Amino acid sequence: MLAPLRLAFISCALAFPALAQDYSVAGPYGAGWTTVTVARPNGTTFNARFTYPATGNGQGQPFQPAGAPYPAISFGHGFQQPASAYQATYSHFASWGYFVIATESENTFFPSHQNFANDLRHSLTWLEQQDGNPASPWYQRIDTLALALSGHSMGGGASILAAAVDNRVSALANFAAAETNPSAVAAILNVTCPISLISGSADTVVPVSSNGQLMFNAARAPKILPSITGGFHCGFVDTPSFGGFGCDSGTITKAVQMANSRRLAVEFFELNLRGRQDLWKRVWGETMKLDPALSVQSEPFARVTPFAQRVPTNPGVSAVFTFDVQNTAPYVDSLDVLVEGLPWPYTLSASSTGPLLPGASVQLQCSVQVPAGTAPGLQRFTLSARRASDGATRAYGLRGVRIL
Repeated sequence: MLAPLRLAFISCALAFPALAQDYSVAGPYGAGWTTVTVARPNGTTFNARFTYPATGNGQGQPFQPAGAPYPAISFGHGFQQPASAYQATYSHFASWGYFVIATESENTFFPSHQNFANDLRHSLTWLEQQDGNPASPWYQRIDTLALALSGHSMGGGASILAAAVDNRVSALANFAAAETNPSAVAAILNVTCPISLISGSADTVVPVSSNGQLMFNAARAPKILPSITGGFHCGFVDTPSFGGFGCDSGTITKAVQMANSRRLAVEFFELNLRGRQDLWKRVWGETMKLDPALSVQSEPFARVTPFAQRVPTNPGVSAVFTFDVQNTAPYVDSLDVLVEGLPWPYTLSASSTGPLLPGASVQLQCSVQVPAGTAPGLQRFTLSARRASDGATRAYGLRGVRIL
């Protein structure tokens, strides 16, 4: 019975206008970069490429402080790929108001994945130190409560190893993350922040089936596996080393893949690091799931049931929706209930579930007050349940008031 109703709601969703911001193109800032030295606790150091919002584009461009403090991302390069091979991606992030620090370490034929993950974490510490140092040009410019990890291939796997042991990380979004030693598939079990495993369906170097899919299956945090249709492994690298020797290819151009991968990452970071709640449908909702460029698996570890529900009523009479909100995570969490798309007053029996044990649910009601004189028709709206633990992840259901 629900299948035709779901299709009706989806058809309506496709007709909604898109948000004005297009994160597949450069943002309002320029992107400057410089090389910095990061110290490890044992006294050794490594170089990292540091990219920042600037008044222009290129090395050494003046910093643009207007939007500071900015969130920050620690990024890991792929096997045998220099950090500079991803500069256009760092610059894209910086253009939307992000600091990006990319370690240049472990670029050998026999890298230590664990040491690489450690350096990603040391880079986060460097960010904190710069933000707290009055002598630093980045003093009080870095939002150290909005830190993320990212990376490509080996660096993507290392970002999982780092996130699994670092509670400073608020979001993890990587590209074609590869299995590592120690195992990223095993480590992702301990990642507690929201995860996006951006992949390419035509990747023959790090196939989704033996890498991203296994990571997605193992993760216990809210997780998304967006697979770009026709995307390939080297399509995530700006300028592959060795002239692209050993690279694969896909059924889309690199430009198309880059546009999609950067858009997905920025939207994920904007929601989780900046709290841009208007973007949740692009990350967890129908906008993401109906994207023709993607095949998407997602698990917010919450449920709103039934998914689709339509209640008939007369003008001047309230329509009452009864629904369940369930915590499907393997840990205790609360879920906040939100209503969007209604032009009329409404009341919720509760705006939050309170703490729910794993698998537990509560039954709630939403009473919609239909004004007298309302013309016959269908008013659609969305009910969503947002995880209190991160304030960003949502499950949702579609609702409709049928005015007779």
